[in-house]
Amino acid sequence: MRAKIRVLTTSILSLVALCATAQNDLIIGQYIHNRYAVNAGFAGSREGLTLFGSFRKQWGGIENTPQSILINGHAPLKNNKLTIGASLYNQKIHQSQNSGILVSIGYRTRVTDDSWLGLALQPGVSLRSTDWTKIQTVTQGDAAFGESVSSASPLMGVGVSWYGRQFFVGASTSSLFVADDFDQRDAKFDPAGATYIATAGYLFDLGTDFQLQPSVLASYNQKNSAIVDGTVSAIWRDFVWVNAGYRTTNEVVAGVAVQALPQLRVAYGYEFNIGDLNGYSSGSHEISLQYDLVYKVKATGPKFF
Repeated sequence: MRAKIRVLTTSILSLVALCATAQNDLIIGQYIHNRYAVNAGFAGSREGLTLFGSFRKQWGGIENTPQSILINGHAPLKNNKLTIGASLYNQKIHQSQNSGILVSIGYRTRVTDDSWLGLALQPGVSLRSTDWTKIQTVTQGDAAFGESVSSASPLMGVGVSWYGRQFFVGASTSSLFVADDFDQRDAKFDPAGATYIATAGYLFDLGTDFQLQPSVLASYNQKNSAIVDGTVSAIWRDFVWVNAGYRTTNEVVAGVAVQALPQLRVAYGYEFNIGDLNGYSSGSHEISLQYDLVYKVKATGPKFF
């Protein structure tokens, strides 16, 4: 009986996770260290070539739960107004894999002496494969779980941002092409069905060595409830970041980052569900590395990006 319950629990959680990412929205927790991952309009914001890589394990302690890898890079071009970027990702959710590649081309212009307005397009392609035979069903030989399917669909993200030394505001969508859940073969241009993300934050100077940065990320899709993520980061000498917050999916979030070298930042994030998953999962973990291919970052607001 316990084995059947465990099979059902794992299968249900896998299906829930697959539904949650059916629109190609990669689960990302450390957006406070990589704003380009959720909005291509922030490309070039560190005024040099920035490379970022992260690994995320969702719902630790439960077998076959989602895990993802994200790699991206972005930079301004020589004229300082055009920006470029690229992202690669792979997400495994038990029986399903979702991979993609996106590139971005953007334009930015100065609004004031210390702030930029950026706009970017981000085309790409998403590849999904699902092996339903990996689902352990209570009834053996269920025909509904006896095949493997794969499909590809176009992506077209859009991002707009406005940022300066002490603030940032942005709005974006991961793709204006939308597919029905579990099936990307009928992807179509559908702005009304896309997922939209808005971010904002402000940096408060508390003295010579300390800053405080409250920030918020909100996402909305007409098929799902809106999700709001509020975070407060305490920063010491641009060397150590400690953050804590709450996500309206009943998750408490926390993290720490260290500027290990002038060019290298290492970050770790932890999320714990205080809702229905409490007692089943030990939490979600994410670790990331960010490397700037310049010795000294001259970004308008390096603390944010």
